[in-house]
Amino acid sequence: MSPLKRDAYWRRERIESLKRRLLRKSYPRLHASLILLLTGSAGFLASFALLRFGVSSMWLRYPVAIAVAYGVFLLLLRVWLWLSRPPDIGFDLIEDTLEVSFEVAESGDAGFGGGADFAGGGAGGSWGESVSSVTSTRSVTSVVSTNSSASSGFSFDLDLDDAWFLIIAVIVLAIAASAALYIVYIAPVLLAEILLDGVLMAGLYKRVKTIEHTHWLRAALRQTAVPAIIVAVVFAGAGLAMQKAAPEARSIGEVWQHIRED
Repeated sequence: MSPLKRDAYWRRERIESLKRRLLRKSYPRLHASLILLLTGSAGFLASFALLRFGVSSMWLRYPVAIAVAYGVFLLLLRVWLWLSRPPDIGFDLIEDTLEVSFEVAESGDAGFGGGADFAGGGAGGSWGESVSSVTSTRSVTSVVSTNSSASSGFSFDLDLDDAWFLIIAVIVLAIAASAALYIVYIAPVLLAEILLDGVLMAGLYKRVKTIEHTHWLRAALRQTAVPAIIVAVVFAGAGLAMQKAAPEARSIGEVWQHIRED
């Protein structure tokens, strides 16, 4: 086995071992949820502070606030790493991972797959040729048209020109929630990887001389930078769209107030 493949295999095995240990002895997804909660609070406070300092453009303020929040997120990961280093994670874990074996066992890859078929049916009917049937049809069409036009205001006086605000809000919230859920989902692997790099950099694996020592920040950026960039771009686009619709507005609340007044 080449040294590169050997090191990659060793790293995968150690990350998997740390992940299992964290799931047994700790609550990595709860820790990630708390970190994200503090991250979101930091982003909100950053946006508020920028607004106080005169940054009124939402398309600029929101991505800057998200960048600040992401910096806080990385800082909180560093705090977690500092709190989770030995002896908190247990010296038995260190001793277990020091016993390195580079013999790759033959094992098949776990597969995930499956499918489902969807089928549907329909129902049909017929109308009589009598005059009363035609009259009934016209009556039903008139009632449906009346109800449809009456409900076009979304039950709180919003017409179709104002519905874009709700669409943008739903899209932004959905993408932000998806990014947060993704971080929570990968939390065991993410925290295990930065923990491995953290203890390697600290020299706790002194007997392992051939393994490349990578900084924990590299793993954190690789796992989380893309979701953060997507959220920043989406918020910038949403801020630009709302600024175009309500040039005098400086926040989402003021955009909503503008729509309600119109």
